[in-house]
Amino acid sequence: MTNITRKTSILILILFLLIGLSGTLIYRLLSSQKTKTDQETEAVKVELIESSLPKTSDIALATDSRSQTLLAQLYEGLYVFTSGTSVRRGLAQDMSVSKDRLTYTIQLKQTKNTQGQPITAQDFVDSFRRVAANKTNSPYGFLFEVFENGRAVNDGKMKPERLGVKAKGRDQLVITLNQPVSNLKELLAMSVFYPQPESKKWQDLTGNGAFTLEQMSKNGYTLKKNNQYHQQNVVTVEEVKSRIISDHQTQWSTYENSKAAILPLQESVETQEDQVSRPTYQKKRSGVFYIAFNQKNEAFREKTLRKQIAYALVEKESVQLPLGYAGIPTNRFVVTDTNVLMNEPVQAKKEDGKQQKKQRIEMLNFDDPQAKRIGKQLEAYLEKQLPDIDIVLKPLAIEEKINKEQSAQYAMTLTGWMPDYPGPLAYLNQFVSDNPLNSVNYQSDTYDQTIEKARQAQDVKKKQALYHQAEERLIKQDAVIVPLYQTTEKLYVSDTIQGIEVPIYGPEYLLRSMKILK
Repeated sequence: MTNITRKTSILILILFLLIGLSGTLIYRLLSSQKTKTDQETEAVKVELIESSLPKTSDIALATDSRSQTLLAQLYEGLYVFTSGTSVRRGLAQDMSVSKDRLTYTIQLKQTKNTQGQPITAQDFVDSFRRVAANKTNSPYGFLFEVFENGRAVNDGKMKPERLGVKAKGRDQLVITLNQPVSNLKELLAMSVFYPQPESKKWQDLTGNGAFTLEQMSKNGYTLKKNNQYHQQNVVTVEEVKSRIISDHQTQWSTYENSKAAILPLQESVETQEDQVSRPTYQKKRSGVFYIAFNQKNEAFREKTLRKQIAYALVEKESVQLPLGYAGIPTNRFVVTDTNVLMNEPVQAKKEDGKQQKKQRIEMLNFDDPQAKRIGKQLEAYLEKQLPDIDIVLKPLAIEEKINKEQSAQYAMTLTGWMPDYPGPLAYLNQFVSDNPLNSVNYQSDTYDQTIEKARQAQDVKKKQALYHQAEERLIKQDAVIVPLYQTTEKLYVSDTIQGIEVPIYGPEYLLRSMKILK
């Protein structure tokens, strides 16, 4: 992994942790009206209130959720995330794969952009080459490393034209990989794989998605239904109007006064839950929060204390962590995989009856109120279960906390990870011995070899089994980390709304198939 990848991966993590549990959007339904003489319904309009504007229109540089979410309304790739982890076909009509699973041929649908120009295979080739190129300096350039010559192109050692992708005629795209990939469709659903020419301004975009951008200002933006969209019959919302409200309480009062259709629950308004009786929708995301042990720290060089803590937390429901709207308990690190990891708890070594000297253990934590409440609960619970340890919480600002973790200046830490691209490797690769993000300083030849075997395996089931084996070693056998909960967001959802898609990865929501019930 290059230094650029390391820095940008940390940036992505910082962005995730900064936005944390704070919701950013409120929908307000503007009801259509019927006159007594007209039986047709007026155009359906939806108002959207956000806390901030998207930062960039360039798919190669869009790391913030606001940009990714808006881009997902304006563009459609070969495949598209739907609710959960599944994908549907976007511009891909069909996909065939060679026997060695290294060459994929994708037949494109005949579609057009907002200007009425055909979307061709060469459009995808040009876009892929631009994002993967070293000079673009995209934080997602590393995603193209599974393509033939992808790493060399991303590192600047080869020209973008050497990337393993080419157009075969107008409507066939051929992708050549350097190793088999079990989740190529999910990978291609990410925003960096949209067919986007280089663009500097939102107003210059010529997308191909369900909506087109009509206006962008410091106060918000307006979307209109894209009449060139290849599935425009699915889109029933004619206009989406966004305006910016940064203050949480103002967002809340706007929601209450306007009887909005949807509201993400925020930490700042958690105490108002009992004031609202509307239905809620729980939206899972790819993030996971966990306790991590620094294996350069004297207390955690050996497995004994790590396993004792892991064993104490194996049934986390009994801890009754005050998760609020933050998440749901899990013992998985790859939280988007539904397969069972382990049926038996981590086996901790039992100490003899000799009285041990109480050991002082410092635990880093975030300095937001939600994390502080969780930290206090963990402190009380662990000290009750393990009387020989004294947990000392140290809440820190996010930048200082990450610096201490990266420089190994800690004993244990409550931390989080939110991959924004799919697959077990997105979770597990950071614990490989030479990975710059390996802030726990885990060194295991067995783990490294298992990950490498999984990367190279051509059989999908074998690949999945090897990733499970690596995850089990990480959690159960070596007790490197202790997963606590998968991140979630909850929304108030009106019974007049249906069809909004909320993926685990990528955009926070998709309005393409949103419908307003009469």
